[in-house]
Amino acid sequence: MVSLAPPEPEAWLRHKVWTEWSLPPEKRLFLAFSGGGDSTALLAAGQAIGLQLHLLHVNHHWHPDSDRWAAHAEQQAARYGYPCTVLNLPADLEGEGPEDRARQGRYALLAAQLQAGDWLLSAQHRDDQAETLLLQLLRGAGIDGLAAMPERRPLGRGTLARPFLTLSRAQLQQYLRQRGLTWIEDPANADPRYARARVRQHVFPLLADLGWPKASECLARSATNLADQRAVEDAWYLARKQEIWATSKSPPHWLPVRAVQALSPPLQRVLLRRWLRDLAVPMPDQHTLQRLLRLCGPQQGGKRLQWQDVFFWRQGERLWFWRELPDFCLDERPWLPKLPSGESCGFRWAWGKERPVELSESAVAVGTKTQLAASRLYWRRREEGSLYCNRSGQKRPVKKLLLELAVPPFLRDRIPILWTEAGEILCIPGFYPPALTAASAEEWLWVDWTAAHR
Repeated sequence: MVSLAPPEPEAWLRHKVWTEWSLPPEKRLFLAFSGGGDSTALLAAGQAIGLQLHLLHVNHHWHPDSDRWAAHAEQQAARYGYPCTVLNLPADLEGEGPEDRARQGRYALLAAQLQAGDWLLSAQHRDDQAETLLLQLLRGAGIDGLAAMPERRPLGRGTLARPFLTLSRAQLQQYLRQRGLTWIEDPANADPRYARARVRQHVFPLLADLGWPKASECLARSATNLADQRAVEDAWYLARKQEIWATSKSPPHWLPVRAVQALSPPLQRVLLRRWLRDLAVPMPDQHTLQRLLRLCGPQQGGKRLQWQDVFFWRQGERLWFWRELPDFCLDERPWLPKLPSGESCGFRWAWGKERPVELSESAVAVGTKTQLAASRLYWRRREEGSLYCNRSGQKRPVKKLLLELAVPPFLRDRIPILWTEAGEILCIPGFYPPALTAASAEEWLWVDWTAAHR
């Protein structure tokens, strides 16, 4: 008897999209379509169950047939009655190697197409998951890397979803044969210059020959287990964040060392890794992480650690973080903040009750029109023994203020300070005053120094 049940990829896709993810049948979904077998299977299964799709094809321009593949994507979209957008990968990409550069560039292009609420379907499967885990192990990755590819994750303003992640390559190929479908074979998939191709062509066949025929299935299951462990770590870190930075919407660029010292060594490392991930800092190796932990120990005040283009510095009970040190180029001559706006060497200013749209998000309000409209202001770096006048009219050392603001020693003599003629400090870029929403019936003077450093 001939089975009337839908082929497995179709039934699984229907379950994922409409039952597990509860997406409405009329919702338009984007589909990352390379033209290869996996994305062709996803396209065919999506059309079979009635998904409303919009194909996105990334032209990498790294093969003589790249333009032909893009044309194939457009032809397949037309055949199934779907729109298709071809995205061109820029040539000047950064990354650790050609695979990493292509991956980062591809996801950046795809993310730019998504608006809030949009979903992008991608056709990675169980064998891809196993290959990813093995490659991450060979790189010495932590739990974030070993959890491999999540079934769903944010991408830009939308969501990236992988409905076939529990299906095997063999299941998708069987479906393609049943449907009599053709697809493009990218030579890069068998090119030994690429790590994933070497793993696919040599490592997994060898594992099968040595007695592990289900290596892909087992490794993919391990990735799922590690993803569960990562979720536990994330929940633990979320609770710690609420304890440590109760009043902050996002983790600030400092970490109280007592919060680190109160934990066992494994949890200390988890806390530091999660904090660095929140700050979008590349994950350090074990040696650098241990050096960072030592900065949280006793008698470490004033010490610093530079790693790649980021800096960590211990002051008192806080571990501080900075990205590469700014090189400020400001005009130190006196200037008048004339209405409505102006520009001088290295900085701009404008007046408004809220931050003027022509200034960057780094601009801060430093005073009202009554206070400053007729004042002469000037930028000047700290000099040895220099004093400033606080709001109570008292003279205090500038050095003490910089210490209170946690300006690190290696910035104290190079960072410019905005002064009034009366000796009052209005602004220290990045430290004082903090970015704020001006609350006053008057207009405020907003200062933007983003053009002042390079």
